[in-house]
Amino acid sequence: MLSQERLYHIMSLIHTKSFISIADLMQDLHVSKSTVNRDLIELEKQGLIKRERGGAVLKKMAATLSSFNEVSVNDKEFLQTDEKKQVCDQAAQTIQDGECIYIDSGTTSTWLLPHLAGRHLKLVTVSPYLLQKLPPNFIGDVYLLGGEFSPRLNMSMGPMTMELIERFNFDRAYLTTNGVNAETGEVYIFDFAVGAIKSAVMKRSQQNYLLIDDTKFNTRGLCTWTYTRKFDRIFVNSFPSHLEMPDNYVLCG
Repeated sequence: MLSQERLYHIMSLIHTKSFISIADLMQDLHVSKSTVNRDLIELEKQGLIKRERGGAVLKKMAATLSSFNEVSVNDKEFLQTDEKKQVCDQAAQTIQDGECIYIDSGTTSTWLLPHLAGRHLKLVTVSPYLLQKLPPNFIGDVYLLGGEFSPRLNMSMGPMTMELIERFNFDRAYLTTNGVNAETGEVYIFDFAVGAIKSAVMKRSQQNYLLIDDTKFNTRGLCTWTYTRKFDRIFVNSFPSHLEMPDNYVLCG
């Protein structure tokens, strides 16, 4: 395949998946890692993509995320890692021994897990992906909620999951999301069923925290599932400079 043909093919793949990994491109194009990197550098020079750790995303993603263009959990694992770690390092300071905490699905919340080593907690989640990254010396109890399982999202969802959530009383919930409108306070998610799970958790928790990096201010989702004013704290690495930051935001890093 000629160089220009590869570039067209890469753009086609990224339009379909929103994020494409270097490993996937190597396999799909049957070329070396160095060839893929040269192609991505060229596309970035043309202003068409933005290179991320382990792959690339469209420079301008679709205006509204839905189940059709939401990036899979595995593909997002290496995006904005420094920012996610900063946010979770700060949020983890709120965790107290003996509490029952809910930790949301997604890649941001996994950066809380190193802080759970040696902690006496009851941990509840819908995410097997999250439990795979739990420190081996975590000494608390783990509740993995069942239900309809989504392999792409690596989480449980649906009516059975909602029913199980209703049985818990959480001290704190650490939630994630796809996007936030800093002006209106709308909090977005790509799927109504996923948003319903997050909303149900908030109703069962005494303290609710939102964990986001600043790229979320540029993303809109299909569903508005709550508003920023309903969180006790919102942990983020930076806030839009042209807006006044509400009191419940916590700048991290």
